[in-house]
Amino acid sequence: MRPRSFGLGQIMKNFMSSLKKTKPRALSDMCPAQSEPLFMDPTRKTRFFSVSLLSLFILCFFGFNQQIKAADDFDLRIIKVIEASEPVKDELMGYWQQSVKIKIPSDNQELLITNTIPDNQAYAITAKTGKRYLASIEQGGEVYLTDYYREPVILALILAFVVLVILLGGSRGFKAIISLILTGLAITYFLIPGIKAGLNPISLAVALSAFATATTMLLIAGWTKKSLAATIGTTGGVAIAGLIAMLVINTAPLSGLASTEAHILLANLHDLDLDFQGILAAGIIIASLGASMDVSISIASSAQEIYEAKPDQAKRELFSHTMNVGKDIMGTMVNTLILAYTGASIPLFLLLYSESGIRLINMEIIATELTAATVGSIGLLLAIPVTALVSSVLLKAKQA
Repeated sequence: MRPRSFGLGQIMKNFMSSLKKTKPRALSDMCPAQSEPLFMDPTRKTRFFSVSLLSLFILCFFGFNQQIKAADDFDLRIIKVIEASEPVKDELMGYWQQSVKIKIPSDNQELLITNTIPDNQAYAITAKTGKRYLASIEQGGEVYLTDYYREPVILALILAFVVLVILLGGSRGFKAIISLILTGLAITYFLIPGIKAGLNPISLAVALSAFATATTMLLIAGWTKKSLAATIGTTGGVAIAGLIAMLVINTAPLSGLASTEAHILLANLHDLDLDFQGILAAGIIIASLGASMDVSISIASSAQEIYEAKPDQAKRELFSHTMNVGKDIMGTMVNTLILAYTGASIPLFLLLYSESGIRLINMEIIATELTAATVGSIGLLLAIPVTALVSSVLLKAKQA
């Protein structure tokens, strides 16, 4: 019996058909209560998803073509080490060297090269027999090992994540993966090209946040008042956070060039007029987006449950009860965001551990991290009352 094969068109057709036939459900199977549907017929809903997905795939296609053109400027190959000697230190020059016999699979060519290993561990690549590496081939024929070939490990890790999400989440896990892919495509082919083209990074980040939130909520929670409230709450929170970020960045001031990556970007793309302060603010918005979405959908779901338990309560009472739930969520989610920033900055804190307090807080690299963590937390906090208010208005609208 031959295995069934599915093309991309058939997969998208089946996916869209399932969206059309499946009734909107709450985020968790443990909460069976249904959200209030918005007044939109299935045909329009299907058309919306089709246009959105088609637009993203078109962006993906053109962006991929641009990446191919950019990659043509570099002769970077995957090579396999057939034999490698033990490194020997050159006392005069102060670095290590080893003789390496490599094979270039794309050309089926074997070469004997000398691999130079600096003392700096960040740039040291020691060749080992049987391992694969990335190698740069210069115009004169010289071959240099430039990095480890990490792609198989990274792809295996991503695959394990995807499988785990689908196994534990079922159809909703699959939809979560779809929303994650769409968000990644939007970042790659909308946010990054827009910033390079000189557009306002904050506006792009807020637009991306609205798209990512709407896509995630619609795919997972369905076309409901709950998803609409969560989308508005998240977008409103991160938009206000972006304005606060720019206020702090301009007042402090922060240049946006505190990180090593920003310096490399400035050196390599000096022909582009990049707004590094705006890029810093956009980064803060994107970094806090996930936690803000989590808070917003929790608040919207709580408002839905509170409303269904007592439909005749006043709008003000519904808002008050929802905010009581939000206060319980605040503490843990703020800790989550602060700890995420702290965990990513541990090497920095170790480096600056011996610095005096007054110097420490005034260093731009520290001020940047503190601003990112604090402003991101403010955006998360503001998403709570905005979502609670919108949920109260939408749920009570039919009684008005």
